[in-house]
Formats: sequence, C-alpha cells, structure tokens
Amino acid sequence: MQLRHQHNDYWEERAEKVLSHFSYIYPDDINIYDICWRYGIRILPLDRPFLEHYKVELVEGLKAFSIPSNKGGRRGFIFIREGLNEIEKKLLIAEEFCHLYAHHSPQLSVDKYVLAKNEQQAKRMSAYLLMPQRFMGQVYADSIDEAVLISDIADYFLVTEEFANYRMELIFNHKVDGLLAYKGRVGTIEWMK
Repeated sequence: MQLRHQHNDYWEERAEKVLSHFSYIYPDDINIYDICWRYGIRILPLDRPFLEHYKVELVEGLKAFSIPSNKGGRRGFIFIREGLNEIEKKLLIAEEFCHLYAHHSPQLSVDKYVLAKNEQQAKRMSAYLLMPQRFMGQVYADSIDEAVLISDIADYFLVTEEFANYRMELIFNHKVDGLLAYKGRVGTIEWMK
C-alpha cells in the first residue's frame, strides 16, 4: 500500500540521489558508514590527537562536527564524540554527511544565522536519507492490520522516536504518534495531553 505522497522537496531529491548509488532492500540495510566511505568522507574520533589543526575550544560540548576537505568535492572529515550509542552515532553522522554533501563550508566559521539554516537543511536531508519514502509503504501496509506507533516506526528504521516523529511530520505536516487504518484508509494518531 502506498500512501499519497506529495512531490519530493529539494532535500528529498538530494537524499534519493545519494541512495541511488546503493541497492538497499530494507531500511536496516542503510549504512551511513558505507555512504561516507563512498563519498570519501573519513569518520574520526572527536579527540585531541585528531584535532591538532583546529581550535579545541570551538568544539567543546559538541557531539559531532564536520570539516570539508581542501581537495574539493564532497569529501571531508566527520569528527564524532566517543561513547555515544550506535543509533545516536548513526543520526549524527548522517546529519554531518549531509552538511558535507550539501554545504561544502566549515560549520565552525559561519555566523549563527547561516549555521541555523544549514542545520535545518542537513536535518531534513538526513531524515530523507535514513527514512526514505520507498520504505514507508511497509509501514502503511502494517497499519492496515493494527496501529503502528511511532516507537514501531523508529524500530523499523533503527532511529530514535524523536527522529521518526520529525520524518513523519515532513510527510503529514503535523505531529504523528502513530498510524491506523479505518475503512481501508490510513490516518494518523496524535496523543492528547
């Protein structure tokens, strides 16, 4: 079952272009480390020995950041803090990949307005990258038999519930806590507070 989907936005098209280089069959096949490798992006620990050319005080408190390569293209480096769980690392690396893919500028040297815009764009593209529309059909189909909660969607895509909520909002333009079918039509569930 395929839910009516509005036209792709620019960031979804860019994510689909990246994914077109891979033959992912299931959402848990999506491997952000392989994607980075394919694009010549190195993932390094956010630790002093790897930061010798950067002002360490600029990255204090950050979980991850990216630096484009001097060689041009979409190559670069993603620095990620040690000790994060695998899901959080995946989400952070995906967002940093999207910065390198789309922006080609060091995050540490742009003003706060450009940074905020770039962060929003990278988050949007990473949502499309890790939760592509082509895999949503199974989620919709599952909702025919029983309610599919946001926690189920997050588990299916190996992301956090917050990230799954964000992606579902991109589809439905409102908060979604789950999906449920009624008389053959899929609708959204939003819990009341």
